[in-house]
Formats: sequence, C-alpha cells, structure tokens
Amino acid sequence: MDIVDFLVTRFQEDISEARKLLASSDVSLSDRWYEERLLKECETKLMVIEIIGGARRHALSRMVVDPDDDPQFREELEWTQLALSALAAVHEDHPDYQDNWRLTQEHP
Repeated sequence: MDIVDFLVTRFQEDISEARKLLASSDVSLSDRWYEERLLKECETKLMVIEIIGGARRHALSRMVVDPDDDPQFREELEWTQLALSALAAVHEDHPDYQDNWRLTQEHP
C-alpha cells in the first residue's frame, strides 16, 4: 500500500462513519455539526490528494521526457511527498502506517 492508497482509505473510512452518524435521528446538534465538519474536511482532503497527484504526475512526466532538462522535478516530487506525509501524520498509530512516511526534523 502506498501513501496515497493509505490516505484515501482513511478518509473514506472517516466519511463512511460520519455519514452513518448523520443518518441517525438521535444525533445532538453539536455532534451533527462535528460530523458534518468531518465529512467536509475529508472530502476536501481527497481533493487535495488529487491536486498533489496531478503535480506528481506532471513532475514524473517531465522526468521521463528529459531527465537532464530540469533537475527541479526531483525537488517538486519531494515537496509532494512532504505534503502527503503531513496529511498522513495524524494516522501514525494506524497499523498500516509506514515509518518512511514520517516527517523528519530536517523537513517541516
């Protein structure tokens, strides 16, 4: 499982749980607000993953076409990985979380 699959799975799980709770008639107003917010945040994070994925694909395609043309693509790939690692940080206690996704001191 790569980090994108991991994140998509976690966010889809959260979306599913939020929808289950929102479907319940005995949810308090404050709980309903929280679950609606969680649902919106997860949907937004899925959009962010799509945007990051597009940036990764663009950098990789430039690398394949002419790897010596612009060394900046490596840096762009590193930034996309850092963004994904930041999104995954909240799930570091999950059994499928991989240590190589962890942000280090040398990177924010």
